[in-house]
Amino acid sequence: MNLIAAYAEGISELTRYSKKAEKVPLLVDIIVNPHAGFYRKKQKLKKIIAELEGKLAELRLRCPERKIEIKTVHFTQYPGQAREITLTILNEEARRNLKMERLLIGAGGDGTSNEICTGLIEADDYLLENLHLLRFPLGTGNDVADAQTVDEAYELILSPHRELSIGAIEINGPQIGPLYSFNIASLGICAYIAYLTNKFKRIIPGDAYLALVDAGVIFYNHRAKPAAMEISMQSRGKKTRKPAFIPSMVVFGTTGHRVYGKGKLILPGDENVCIVDSMSLLRKLETKKLFYSGAHTTLPEVHFFYAESMQISYSGNIPMQLDGESYWLNKDHFPLTLRLLPPKIKVLRG
Repeated sequence: MNLIAAYAEGISELTRYSKKAEKVPLLVDIIVNPHAGFYRKKQKLKKIIAELEGKLAELRLRCPERKIEIKTVHFTQYPGQAREITLTILNEEARRNLKMERLLIGAGGDGTSNEICTGLIEADDYLLENLHLLRFPLGTGNDVADAQTVDEAYELILSPHRELSIGAIEINGPQIGPLYSFNIASLGICAYIAYLTNKFKRIIPGDAYLALVDAGVIFYNHRAKPAAMEISMQSRGKKTRKPAFIPSMVVFGTTGHRVYGKGKLILPGDENVCIVDSMSLLRKLETKKLFYSGAHTTLPEVHFFYAESMQISYSGNIPMQLDGESYWLNKDHFPLTLRLLPPKIKVLRG
């Protein structure tokens, strides 16, 4: 924990040099998940701390410090706590009405980012007026991070940046929800692979998702026993219905051009929905690599749509993943509704 605290404090100090000293004071909160994959590699973490300290030493010599009114590092201890901390921060803003610029940094993985964003999407709009979010790439997949590397994240703190407002997918059903995704919500084989990844990532080095693709493909039908599914989609007042079919997977993104599973380009175009019909085991194994790079668009089993909302009817058991976090659904959770929420959370982008 000492190394993790040292790294978090280094990030906190970095925010002192984010803009010129004459700018308004800044409130900084850093939410750290000490169980994120980044922190498990101690030697690499020591090296990165040393590199960050070198950057800070240079900044102390040549740059004016910006006034930081309050800076707080929060450490999560259990699942769901990042959302609770976020709500506490926002409740403080509501109580004190500070109306100061606030930077909220998520120093964890995609699951931590999802929890933080869930707290933000549930908040009243006025509480987010002066808040910006920066999600560091410190997890297993990092598909929702605002930077690809920690060095890129540092530059987003230090350099002039643009802001991008992001929305969400809201998921509701009988006995479930509301839940939220800020990248991709999916059901089927890909969600099963996410489930396996979360289960075994601590003992599999490197890209655990990629390492478990074959296992997921081979054992999915035995574990989930796919049944018939019906889907109804709506966009700009137009309804599209996909009659009963056996799904391999159903993917719903906040937008098109989205990746998951550590950079797999599942939504390569403007469409935010990808539906894959049932395939034989051999066919799945033959075509799996096409889904990594976005080359699956020509497969006859693959269909793309744009939808603002989707309702799914299903009578069996099926896994669902939201930003890499997995859930097992059964017939009591359906019909399941997924719908886009408008952009609301301001994130930093280069």
